[in-house]
Amino acid sequence: MLHPREGHGPELAVPEKNDGSLAYRLEDYMLSGSFLMQLNEFVMKHMNKFEDVEGGEHPHEWHDLFLEYERMLNHRVEAFLKAEGVSAEQAVAACERAKAAGNKDYKFFEYLAAAVEYERFCSVMLAFKSGKRNVQRWWQCFYREY
Repeated sequence: MLHPREGHGPELAVPEKNDGSLAYRLEDYMLSGSFLMQLNEFVMKHMNKFEDVEGGEHPHEWHDLFLEYERMLNHRVEAFLKAEGVSAEQAVAACERAKAAGNKDYKFFEYLAAAVEYERFCSVMLAFKSGKRNVQRWWQCFYREY
């Protein structure tokens, strides 16, 4: 099995043990080269439009970008959600519960969560802009050093 690592923090790894949960299945589904390339293209095109406004008003363009991102992610995960019989909100909630239960391995679901919640979207875009997140070298997300 391939394991993502680089570009999302040094601790990132898809759970090595398939626990059969919705959270695991979503994480595994979100881990694809085509998705990471699409995400990188979107981020590189738009991340410099975001600034930390410290609670101030956001430009209207940010909400337009959120809607574009939401459409992109909905298109990407529509088949998965339909097959699972859940909404994006339910899938994100399952991953949040897994994290709260101590499973810190689930990271990629944050990209779906950003399509569900505007504030999280802005945070993710700011994290990309600051370099805390990076998928420019998306192919390296599939390798783990032993």
